[in-house]
Amino acid sequence: MRTIHNPQFTHVAMACQAEEPNDQELCTMIDDVLFQLYGPEGLRKLVKPGDRVVIKTNIVCCWQGRRGEKGRGVITDPRIVRYLAEKIRDIIGWNDGASLKVVDACFSPDPNPSDVNNKVGFHWARLNRIPDNNVCPEDVCYDYEANGFLDGASGARLVNLDALGADERDLHLVKLADGRTIPVSFPRFLRRKEEAADGGDYTDVLIGTPVFKNHGFIGCTGSLKLHYGMRNLTAGHGDTGRRGHSGMFSVRQDGTVGPEGRQKLNDYLVAQHLVRTYDLVLMDCLTANRQGPCSPTGAVSITPDPDEAVDYILTNAIMASADPVAIDTVESTLAGYRYPSIDLTCRAAENGVGVQDPAKILVDGLERFKIHRARLLRTYGPEGRYPLSNMGDPETVPDPLPSFTVTMDHFTITPDAEGLHHVRYSLHPSHPDVMPDVRRVDLVVEGVTVQSHVDGDLMQGEFTFRHSDYDHMDGAYVVGLVSAWDSMFNCVVSATEFFIPPDGCRD
Repeated sequence: MRTIHNPQFTHVAMACQAEEPNDQELCTMIDDVLFQLYGPEGLRKLVKPGDRVVIKTNIVCCWQGRRGEKGRGVITDPRIVRYLAEKIRDIIGWNDGASLKVVDACFSPDPNPSDVNNKVGFHWARLNRIPDNNVCPEDVCYDYEANGFLDGASGARLVNLDALGADERDLHLVKLADGRTIPVSFPRFLRRKEEAADGGDYTDVLIGTPVFKNHGFIGCTGSLKLHYGMRNLTAGHGDTGRRGHSGMFSVRQDGTVGPEGRQKLNDYLVAQHLVRTYDLVLMDCLTANRQGPCSPTGAVSITPDPDEAVDYILTNAIMASADPVAIDTVESTLAGYRYPSIDLTCRAAENGVGVQDPAKILVDGLERFKIHRARLLRTYGPEGRYPLSNMGDPETVPDPLPSFTVTMDHFTITPDAEGLHHVRYSLHPSHPDVMPDVRRVDLVVEGVTVQSHVDGDLMQGEFTFRHSDYDHMDGAYVVGLVSAWDSMFNCVVSATEFFIPPDGCRD
């Protein structure tokens, strides 16, 4: 067992509720996860006045779904993008070179991102509130007016990434950890300021807004897969483009994807993120698409039934992180999968894109994540819809809830001869024949994780500290508990707290 004092975590923020959020509640949830990540400064800790900011959204297959649900469970909810964009505009302003773009691929070389004749463009991307196949004023749209700007007050310019020609892209030869070199044609304007020695366009802050979904090629996917929309539609610069889809030609006759094909696609996605990854991911977990990326029998551009229902469930959550691997790892366990079975996140972690180890990831809110997943299991488990489907060959966990409890066995009121207080704990398996896959045990004081045990036998142990280490109120009681995390990001806390008085204080 190894003890870490003042542990440094990769944070994944989460806000959730039992019922589907209304428009105002959704804004509050977004504010909540930004506060969890950045504190009272919120987005101002990341975004500065005059910055050039790009939001990569997901509008592919925006026309799919039953009437009244077009795009639901498929595209990023426009309410999220619009609210986020307006918060960013309030920070960056309108002068001093500030710019704000919302981007995705529209499967057309037309520079107009909102051509009304292009049903995979921004005009057709909406939260469909009228049960028909039209874009209506009552819908919440990306661009109802089809003027090339995001609806709302942000004035964000919409960009069709498929309209970027070879002269607006740079070729990057990315060498992966296994020695493979991947050619990546990447939009030039997404480079960082320090890379723009030629005085051309650049991006200070890149934000991803992916959708929570399973995927037929790679299993559960979020921020890492979102980058694929940055790939050019056609070949260029030695990059085969999305039409030459990496791994596509390794599809078996029965329609499934072999390991070779999946590896090629995953390697390309990892290489993209090594060129540039997101500075912030705000994930739309309001729904979970069980058979993504679109309807069960449809494709990106062809479907036998334009009104076919998308197979999704309501999950009523928002997540955020500055680490795309960490948030995708947590996302996969929210789907009810074992995260090591998602090869994309494994390969991204191996190549240094982000953190996958649960011992190094802190999901804010202690038991919130576990409680919300238990709610999904109660709601959709009896229907056989949760955990999500096995498309993409992820390993599902039929019972993703924790298999252990935590007890606080003893804590010392009086310090020992070295001035140390002791808190002893034990973990107890729920079943004699099951050994819980515990990854970390934490000492939590006033809601803050201050020490952690990792590695080795974590089933019992002891934390020690001086009262002065955690007395933040000059002579107050130090109050806390012990929490333990397993590989499914279940947090289990001790049933009792410790109350340690100032040294020398007696009741």
